[in-house]
Amino acid sequence: MWRYCGATFFILIGALEIILALNKRMRDEIMKNAPVPATRAMPWTLFFAALSAFAIALGILFFNRFI
Repeated sequence: MWRYCGATFFILIGALEIILALNKRMRDEIMKNAPVPATRAMPWTLFFAALSAFAIALGILFFNRFI
């Protein structure tokens, strides 16, 4: 049960990061009050962070299949 909750959490985080990577207005509005200023590479950073979150979620779901 905890495995599915953790995988769902990482999938939701990954989806949010994909949305922020693709939507400039939403990203700018959220990052307006961020303590660290956004850089020009922010969309690519969010995109790769989303891929990482999806990979972690898949790893959690299929961990027992490969061992």
